[in-house]
Amino acid sequence: MRIRPSDRPAPSRPGPVVTGCLDVVLGVLLIALETLLSGIALWAYTGSAPRPPNPDMAEAGPPGMDWSGTLVLAALTVAACVIGVVLLRHGLPIAGVVQLIGVCLLLVLTLRVWHSAYEDAHPEPGDARAYTASYT
Repeated sequence: MRIRPSDRPAPSRPGPVVTGCLDVVLGVLLIALETLLSGIALWAYTGSAPRPPNPDMAEAGPPGMDWSGTLVLAALTVAACVIGVVLLRHGLPIAGVVQLIGVCLLLVLTLRVWHSAYEDAHPEPGDARAYTASYT
């Protein structure tokens, strides 16, 4: 069986400069989209105004730890990490690395939100201001 040569040239692939630029743009756009979605989700789940304390619990001590911000950010961090790994596996190394850098920043933010909630729920012993400040 003979293969006839075609008169038209083979389709060419874009060069590394074009592919690299699109890779960076994809990474930055994904980070921007995730920032927008995480901000909306964090605002929706944690609420815009603090909740008033329950009058029956005023004598019990500091309020319990609020896990809503930590859990929302942790879920978004895991989702961004999965997207970064998928980008790396599909041959988009720059977008994957940009995504994983964003994951590192989200992880730091998640840990800071957790630590802030932990400090609010567990004040220093003997600090009377911590009990009264959370209820005013």
